[in-house]
Amino acid sequence: MNVELPFLAEGIEGGDVVQLLVREGDHVNEGQSLIELETDKATVPVPTPAAGTVVRLLVQQGDHVKVGQALIELDGADDNATQVSPSSSTNPTKPSSQQTPPTAEAGKAAGEPASPKEASPISPPSEPEEPAVKEKTGAIHSPSAGATIPAPPSVRRLARELGVDLSQVKGSEAGGRITADDVKAFVRERTKRGSAQGVGSNIFSTAYGSERREPLPSLRRKIAANMTQAWTTIPHVHQFQDADITDLMALHKRYAPEFKKKGATLTLSSLFLKAIVHALKLYPQMNASLDLTNGEVIYKDYYNIGVAVDTPAGLIVPVVHQVDQKDLLQISLELADLAERTRKREIKLEELRGATFTLSNMGGLGAGPFLPIINPPQVGILGVGKARMIPVYRDGQFVPRRVLQLCVGYDHRLVDGAIGARFTIEIVKVLEDFQGMFLGL
Repeated sequence: MNVELPFLAEGIEGGDVVQLLVREGDHVNEGQSLIELETDKATVPVPTPAAGTVVRLLVQQGDHVKVGQALIELDGADDNATQVSPSSSTNPTKPSSQQTPPTAEAGKAAGEPASPKEASPISPPSEPEEPAVKEKTGAIHSPSAGATIPAPPSVRRLARELGVDLSQVKGSEAGGRITADDVKAFVRERTKRGSAQGVGSNIFSTAYGSERREPLPSLRRKIAANMTQAWTTIPHVHQFQDADITDLMALHKRYAPEFKKKGATLTLSSLFLKAIVHALKLYPQMNASLDLTNGEVIYKDYYNIGVAVDTPAGLIVPVVHQVDQKDLLQISLELADLAERTRKREIKLEELRGATFTLSNMGGLGAGPFLPIINPPQVGILGVGKARMIPVYRDGQFVPRRVLQLCVGYDHRLVDGAIGARFTIEIVKVLEDFQGMFLGL
């Protein structure tokens, strides 16, 4: 039987194999992990649905695999079990040291999750065809037709990342089939030639000076594709509103020490989540999604809020589930735990699923207002920057007040401007009188 990659999560069609955990000839037990797979959200192990002997590995490290694609050929197992399913009880292993080196997207906010922009849970489009590669000599080489070059997908992928034109590589296997070692040998030879000329293999001389080229990390490619699709397919409207959070900050200062005694950090993000849920209950259009295929609006009776977290590898959005059923202490503890494990890429797939709305808080970075990008299939997102102290005219005189400018982005296909404005104003109302929310005022 062939063990295939199962459905992973909504909007995720596959991922990259970062590590093979078994070899041909190994006996595996039911539930034993076969590979580590990196999606645009997390690195997860994929277990086998049955015991048996690994007859043949059908994927290699670095391959991009899709849902339904065969991973291994297994002997001695029940032929009816053709797909594996990631078990929620299986502890995901840490990302392999062989993963693509991470790159920082932005500095993280001190003490709480922060993000410069939103990563969408939609699946990225298929990888583009091999682009033209510019060698250090300045010449442009157009790749040969893919079907005429005898090389497996993993080798093609490696060649793209290293900037190698496969038509220039001589294959060492039968029929001129190109292997990963052939590509690496080509790069080593190119490096030697570059070194002899005083120029490295990834350093290019131009009329304006030298340039350095580095492979685009897998996660960054997926984020780029997701952001492009979200921005170009959703008619965004952005509603700005000022919130006087002077009293909220006093409340935070008063209770933060009590939270600390219980091992939690009371952050503004925790307070924002409560305000968001309160407003979502009043305006259910903001907690819905569109099914254009069937011509339906899907209203959600649960409140799962995604919180953007900046990680060294890129932007990831874990989800705080059932926010309406948790108090501030529970939310604060969970937020800190999710953010920490997300930055370590130890987050589980089920902790990245099911968000109905997203919060992106850049206040800890000292950033001002910004236009957040909606996470499909959600229709709304709240972007928060840094509060500023300004003079406010009250009772015949100017007084110093801490004011925060919010930005709510919403999908104009479902949410009209009046609803978006009222939703935003309701969040402001809660932030300006947080205690009043719990009193039902």
